[in-house]
Amino acid sequence: MRRAFAAAAGWCALIAAPVGAFAHPHVFIDAEMRLEIGADGVLRKIHHQWTFDDMYSAFAVQGLRRADGVPEASALAALARDLVGKLEDVDYFTEVRAPSHELQATGAEQARADFADGRLRLSFTVTLRALGPEADHVEVRVFDPQYVVAISLAESVPVSGPSQCRRSLAGPLPLAPADARKLDDSARTNQLDAGFGAKLATVVRVDCRTAP
Repeated sequence: MRRAFAAAAGWCALIAAPVGAFAHPHVFIDAEMRLEIGADGVLRKIHHQWTFDDMYSAFAVQGLRRADGVPEASALAALARDLVGKLEDVDYFTEVRAPSHELQATGAEQARADFADGRLRLSFTVTLRALGPEADHVEVRVFDPQYVVAISLAESVPVSGPSQCRRSLAGPLPLAPADARKLDDSARTNQLDAGFGAKLATVVRVDCRTAP
């Protein structure tokens, strides 16, 4: 992540408010992702859909205007804009790396939210600026560096783009015993290493290079 981990701490503090200070993670997200690739074989957009756990969902919609017991669409739209706006400071928890550099997010669009079956769902699209010729083969990860938020990525990651593009997923490796103890011991989890969440992230590899 190109911005300071302090920014991540600020956003995580906001969304983790309903849970005890020593619990890691605080919030759980079931994530779906779709990748949009340009005609040049370079990843241009990432479409996210995040469904939050029921505890955080109930917290997030507290105080929103309601109609027939359901949060109003206008209130949910404002909530979506607010959450996605704050995610800008943590690069939308989205890391895209080519072999020698990171692709930079230029912003997010199409932020929206809905609430059904007791769970909040947030959707938005991250746009990317490619830097360098190697951006046609990249690795994508979605994670909170401090692991206050646990993001579980669905195995289905659709890709739209040139026919030669190939996609593969690699799940995280088992944690080293020392790292596993940090999660088991509530006295230590408040001091997780910066970037701890990356160790638990699924890696999506996309290769759009044409065969020589």
